[in-house]
Amino acid sequence: METEIPMTPAKPLESDQAAPDFAKTLLHVAWLSILLGIVMELLVLGTASGLGIMPGAGVILADTVQKVSWSTIVCVGLAVGTAAANARGPVMGLAGLLAAPAGFTIARTLHRGTLQALGAGVGAAGQPSAIVLAILKGIQYGCLGMAVGWAGQRLPGKATAYVGAGLVVGVVFGGLTLALMSPLPAAALISRGVNEILFPVGCSLVLFTAETLGKRTSR
Repeated sequence: METEIPMTPAKPLESDQAAPDFAKTLLHVAWLSILLGIVMELLVLGTASGLGIMPGAGVILADTVQKVSWSTIVCVGLAVGTAAANARGPVMGLAGLLAAPAGFTIARTLHRGTLQALGAGVGAAGQPSAIVLAILKGIQYGCLGMAVGWAGQRLPGKATAYVGAGLVVGVVFGGLTLALMSPLPAAALISRGVNEILFPVGCSLVLFTAETLGKRTSR
């Protein structure tokens, strides 16, 4: 008489679990990036108001569109690199190197288009040129991607590591950007500096929060 051998249910392949988890991470990054863009605009407006500068409603709307589109493209682009199990840092660096110039160009185009649609004046282009800024942004967020990738592998679950990576990149490249944009009025430099220095920190936190949420929902 033959004995039946109990069949154990097949375990899901690791790749089958990775795809839904990665999709959840990207979804979290997307909505958190939108929120980050709005928060950054509020911070810039608060700084400008404190300095006695308050732009019109059309300019505020155009700036919000620019920040939300920039934030979404860059942070989602960096998040794509988190799918790499090995060599995560270099892959995230490459993702940032490619996403930032694209995000800068698209956000700048949407900003100008919104101003024109609302009948608001489009300011004259300042120095440095858009090409120089796009290249600088690519290098900046390539470095941020590598730093965040390193933090995620070496110091997993440490939000302070992500904040530190974003702050270092923001101070170094934000300072360089402001130096290239000089001379500008002091109030404009301060307002721009808030965005240049704090946004990399915010984007790093978006990636950390999205990964944390993704792990919790996959349990």
